[in-house]
Amino acid sequence: MRLRDKILKPERPVVVYEILPPRIVEGTIESYAEKICTLLSQTHIDAINIPEVHAEESRGERPVNDNERAEPREFGRLIQDSVGIESIVNRVTVLETPDAQTEWFRSTHDDFGIDNIVLVGGESSGIDYPGPSVTESSAIIRKINSDCGIDIFCGGISLPSREVESMRMLKKGASGVDFFTTQVLYDSDDIMKMLGHYQRACDENNQNPKRVLLSFAPISTMKNLDFLKWLGVEIPEETERFLMGDLDEIKDRSIEVSMKVLEDILGHVSETGISVPLGLNIEHIMSYNFRHSVSLLQMMSKKYRKFCMETNLYGQRDRVVGATGK
Repeated sequence: MRLRDKILKPERPVVVYEILPPRIVEGTIESYAEKICTLLSQTHIDAINIPEVHAEESRGERPVNDNERAEPREFGRLIQDSVGIESIVNRVTVLETPDAQTEWFRSTHDDFGIDNIVLVGGESSGIDYPGPSVTESSAIIRKINSDCGIDIFCGGISLPSREVESMRMLKKGASGVDFFTTQVLYDSDDIMKMLGHYQRACDENNQNPKRVLLSFAPISTMKNLDFLKWLGVEIPEETERFLMGDLDEIKDRSIEVSMKVLEDILGHVSETGISVPLGLNIEHIMSYNFRHSVSLLQMMSKKYRKFCMETNLYGQRDRVVGATGK
């Protein structure tokens, strides 16, 4: 089954692993492909998600070295060809003109064989970017699909702490964005509120909610923590103090926090009847965290899949929507 079909089937579990493109060193790309093979031998995942990181001035000085990395699409093509699992590539839409983005979308499909794209917008509404917004980029992709008879599948980014995020998601969903990946989560309050608001907004506008992939990542060093904060990840002060309380235990503590956040989210969804389809997106942040991220992936996947098997929220929504004709 294709990734898009899995994501669009609400009751089906979807687990994605996010990995940065490797640094440009001879043989590194191939060794990363071997890591993915190792990952797949230990647990089931549905796709490899490859981010595109740009250091915008609004973030300040980067806390880790900005080494040149392989082109995400090149890495994604290698993963698909050598490992046999679909890739998702992220694309910051606002940094190049609409014409340049149109060519990039076409080339991603035609030249790299990648059908899945996550559209990422700018970091500040106060900056006059040269490129299209996420909704404008989604419209470009719809036109490419229609004109060329192809089927590019696109997602977007969800920031639970951002004001009125649910309405942004509703607008992006109406424009053709079919799923969302969240920012890395280290607190459950904002995401639980956002899911509830998004559910209500969808109900009020007769839209089925799009799947939301919950993102998690282990932290094993202070450098990891600083990098996540530089990326804009919201980490409550109390959580940060707990993580820093024993640097020798920071990895285990970060996994403990992540598991608690996931348990809170799944419990809240179950108790309130929220039928927004969920999924997992597990990240490694740094290459030396690969083993830790696999441990987190295995633990989270087991709990999440059990939740999907035991809950009937998504099936109930399908029957209601079908009965009302919405």
